[in-house]
Amino acid sequence: MKIGFISDIHEDIKRLKEAFTILEKEKCNKIVCLGDFTGYSVPYYGFLWSRNAHEVIELLKEKCELTVVGNHDLFSIKKLPKYKTGFIYPANWYSLDYQTRQKLAKGKVYLYEYNELPALLTKEDKKFIIKLPEYVVKKYGDKKIIFSHYAFPDLTGTTTFEPKTTKDVKKHFAFMKKNSCSLSISGHDHKEGMMIFTEKEVRAIPFNKKVKITNEPTWLHGPSVVNGSFANGVLCLDTDKMEIVAIPLKTKKHIAPEWRKL
Repeated sequence: MKIGFISDIHEDIKRLKEAFTILEKEKCNKIVCLGDFTGYSVPYYGFLWSRNAHEVIELLKEKCELTVVGNHDLFSIKKLPKYKTGFIYPANWYSLDYQTRQKLAKGKVYLYEYNELPALLTKEDKKFIIKLPEYVVKKYGDKKIIFSHYAFPDLTGTTTFEPKTTKDVKKHFAFMKKNSCSLSISGHDHKEGMMIFTEKEVRAIPFNKKVKITNEPTWLHGPSVVNGSFANGVLCLDTDKMEIVAIPLKTKKHIAPEWRKL
């Protein structure tokens, strides 16, 4: 069986359709969305007039076996994450004004309004998002896999912390063990290719390089679909060979404007 993975679409319907075309050519039997299908950031993306959160959601419903929620998706419906770390959200978080939340956050969690446009969602879109899980455990053959937008305990990626070492993901490996899983797949960081974490090492894997998945506990996160400032792409996992590869979309990168730095 082949499983395709899409992540971090950020309302880019054009690139999402291209991603599905690639996964169809790869003969993927199942497709999983790893979150952040909403969230259009003005400086980081350049497809303002074609952004379409509603159409993206409709395609996910049609094409994906399952979808997990990401930090931008939670923000789009003003919902707090269930799993979180390093920051205690007040229950009235989204009733507070931006300046108050900024002072409370102290840079530990993302605030979005300063550069993100509201997702243009229907009532049905919001119902779809609110029901999405923060993680899913699925068994394929004799392999159990955890799907989430990011790493435990920050499964939706709402904090600004980015794991970079094996020590940084110890809690996630414990979470995997608790769920009897040796493989975990995420998105969130818009990496060009893949980042693979084991209990012994961290590796950056470029596009088009196949990687053999062993029984060693492994967490990996892949590329974004959105046309942004990073090379975009998809993941494809062959569960028979236990090989995974990041496949590029080859979209021309968006250059963020200089005023973003002001």
